[in-house]
Amino acid sequence: MLERIKDKILVVDDNDQNLLLMKRALKSGAVDVVTVDSGEAALDMLRVSTEFALIILDVNLPNGLSGFETAEKIQSNNLAQSTPFIFISSQYKAEADIDLGFYIGAYDYILRPIDIPLLRNKVGTFLRLYRAELELKQANFLLAKRAAKLDNELSKQIKINDNLKFSEQVFENSITGIIIVDENLKFVRVNKAFTDITGYSIDELIGKTPKILSSGVHDRAFYESMWLELRKNGTWQGELWSKRKGSELYAEMLSINAVKDHDGAVSNYIGILSDITDKKRADEKNEYLANYDFLTGLPNRHKLMNILNSYISNLETTSFAVLFLDLNKFKPVNDNYGHQVGDDLLVAVSKRLKACVRDGDIVSRLGGDEFIVVLKGANSSQKASKKVAQKVISSISSAFNISGVNISISTSIGISIYPENSENADKLITLADNAMYVSKEQGSGAFNFCAN
Repeated sequence: MLERIKDKILVVDDNDQNLLLMKRALKSGAVDVVTVDSGEAALDMLRVSTEFALIILDVNLPNGLSGFETAEKIQSNNLAQSTPFIFISSQYKAEADIDLGFYIGAYDYILRPIDIPLLRNKVGTFLRLYRAELELKQANFLLAKRAAKLDNELSKQIKINDNLKFSEQVFENSITGIIIVDENLKFVRVNKAFTDITGYSIDELIGKTPKILSSGVHDRAFYESMWLELRKNGTWQGELWSKRKGSELYAEMLSINAVKDHDGAVSNYIGILSDITDKKRADEKNEYLANYDFLTGLPNRHKLMNILNSYISNLETTSFAVLFLDLNKFKPVNDNYGHQVGDDLLVAVSKRLKACVRDGDIVSRLGGDEFIVVLKGANSSQKASKKVAQKVISSISSAFNISGVNISISTSIGISIYPENSENADKLITLADNAMYVSKEQGSGAFNFCAN
């Protein structure tokens, strides 16, 4: 056993009140808390003394180096290289910070407002790990001196002990999934977070490779690129889809690092992963809402403009027609029957419009009771546009049955044609809009081509 001495903790925070709070919270007869107010001061301190059991870094250091930059400089300059560090982050920034912090090398995260009992327990755990790691290093040193007398299996275990840079407790209690495979990619260890994410126990994985998690989403070229980068740089990071036990797919952020022995040969690969399925689904939902009308599911104005501009920039596009539709007698529906009936009517109108055009044509809702129909190719001539407009007018004029109520409306239509009337998407919509107002003045169920 090593002689018991005071454990030193370095706390880096620019706020004096935070420093005082941390110092009081961690005050103990067996702990010496050293505080500095900047990343630069932390680096200066570590150049003088590296005997710190733990470093606690505030992520947000507004003056000078940030917490992340400070941690990266500590590592790149080999200062306190084996000392674990914890990031402190505000609750509202945690989601954005956590993945980056663990990628940089954080052992844990603490969120503000700080839970003092939780802080003390975490710090106490890390201090116990620090002392255990010192004892482990000393034990490994003694074992290495006798390695020639030990059999081959014990020598391998010493090698693994030397290569693994985190203790048993940190490994098991990490909030991110951790896997260790050997040079043949067979599982050696996984932690509890990994089993929670995948549903597999270590007994089910031993002797197998990560191929058991393959989702089938990524092609062979994806994995070849991954392993090419891993062999070249010793590290790889990215997003991929994997498969849980039971075949449910999940998205993960995965970081892989190669561990080499003293001869430079790869002995293990360590993977650190986070389940980002909820975030991916939220991103996909936000992307959908940015491009499609939430009520009808039709492309919205933003999506429509992207489509029209892509048509215009495509040299193969020879012509397309823009039909601007406005519903007549729609406001009384909302006034007399309520907005739910009005919404149901808009959904029914969108279905009828899609039934009036070909699969390659576009039906879009601009908002309110305004719709755009885009006709391509042979369907975009004046003659063909006229036939579609008449078909739409006839379809919309037929009574709708909404929640048991028969509702009669009509539509007025204005038409512009590319490139005859304009080669600009906004101008084409404006011209069709103007022609639609001419149709409204003529009465329900009329359509007109624009005049330019």
